[in-house]
Amino acid sequence: MYDSKIKTLKLSLYAILSVVLVEFLGGLLANSMAVLSDSAHALFDALTTFWLMYAVKLSLKPPDEEHTYGHSKIETLGSLFGGLSLMGISLFILYEATIRFLIGTKVSLDFAPIAIFSVLYTMFVDVYRVFILSKNDTTVIRANLLHAVADFSSTIIALLGISAAWMGFSHFDSIASIILSILLGFLSIRLIYTSAVELSDVAPKKDYQKIKSIIEDMHDIKGFKSFRMRKVGEQYFVEMTVLLSSKIDVDKAHEIISKVEKRIGDAIKNVTATIHYEPVEEELSLTEKIEKIALKNGYVKGVHQIIVTKTKDGYILTLHIEMDPNMSLSKAHQISEKIEEEIKTVFPLLQKTTIHIESYPRTDDGEIIYDESLTNQILKILNLNQKVKKVSSIRVYRSSGNKYIDISCSFPENLKIEEVHKEISYIEGVIKTTLGEYIVTIHPEPV
Repeated sequence: MYDSKIKTLKLSLYAILSVVLVEFLGGLLANSMAVLSDSAHALFDALTTFWLMYAVKLSLKPPDEEHTYGHSKIETLGSLFGGLSLMGISLFILYEATIRFLIGTKVSLDFAPIAIFSVLYTMFVDVYRVFILSKNDTTVIRANLLHAVADFSSTIIALLGISAAWMGFSHFDSIASIILSILLGFLSIRLIYTSAVELSDVAPKKDYQKIKSIIEDMHDIKGFKSFRMRKVGEQYFVEMTVLLSSKIDVDKAHEIISKVEKRIGDAIKNVTATIHYEPVEEELSLTEKIEKIALKNGYVKGVHQIIVTKTKDGYILTLHIEMDPNMSLSKAHQISEKIEEEIKTVFPLLQKTTIHIESYPRTDDGEIIYDESLTNQILKILNLNQKVKKVSSIRVYRSSGNKYIDISCSFPENLKIEEVHKEISYIEGVIKTTLGEYIVTIHPEPV
């Protein structure tokens, strides 16, 4: 990118320097203000191009302690300088052209053809510059391209002015210069405005709306804040904080953030997005809030049977918490008291909180019972039920002194849950009556 910019600007500089020499000589010999004005424009354009080359070199320096976003703004400063210099040219030409018009200065007709030739040469160079500059779309190249377009436009006006003066309309040379100055003034104001807007960190509205739409279309994101966007040279910097549900874990939050950054990168070229996130409390039910308070304590492994009862003396809360079975009663009691205090702080209307302490379930050792006769008996019971259409699996096993039977079987898909439950209860009863005290669990599937 650097070599491309420098090479393009160098070609533009060499071309415009040749124009300065040729047009200055032609305008001086013919005493044409229009041609001399165009030559002066070309001279300032050459100086501006040289500055833009220097600005590009500075802008590509890596970020440092004083320029944490890099040095690309120097490139924009180069564009601003180009606009200001162009404004100076337009005012100078307007002043000189007005004086010549009032005085009635005439063009030297003997050298007018030389001046016309110099203008035609300039037009050829301007077309060449527009061609090479239009291939590189960066801020600094666009600034130089505007100068090239302005050169071409002013050269046409200069050609009309010197040609009309050569044909005897002497005032047309000054009039062409006045028109030229107005055109250059308009172009300079446009370039100054564009550069000033970028230097003042005004976010491009279209790109701002793009990013906003991306965030609003993502259902996992509850909102956003501190959305900041700036453009430094050709690079965009985006910073924002998105709001995510407090229920989302860190890995899920990171996944969402990565998705946001990718979508922004796909929508806007040359963007560096820095996305932070904050958890937001969603409206939870009373039992969910109590469970969250209890589970916040790292020693609590599970919470269940949360019951809030309203009495004439106030609200009473009972809940069960699961903790390490090897923990001492003294420590478990301290933990439960701490949880009671936290619940009381959040819900002062609760008059009494009773916490039942129990150990969290351990994985018991058991064994599968491979008894073909037993399995066939179970299968026979299932096949006698007309509602059972298919038996997927039967598993019999023993654990902690209890015997279990787990069954997966299929029922008609249009059967109502109430009817399925009735059939399951009936089958479980028959199995227990026939085979003895088994803990039977039947999983129904549609067929």
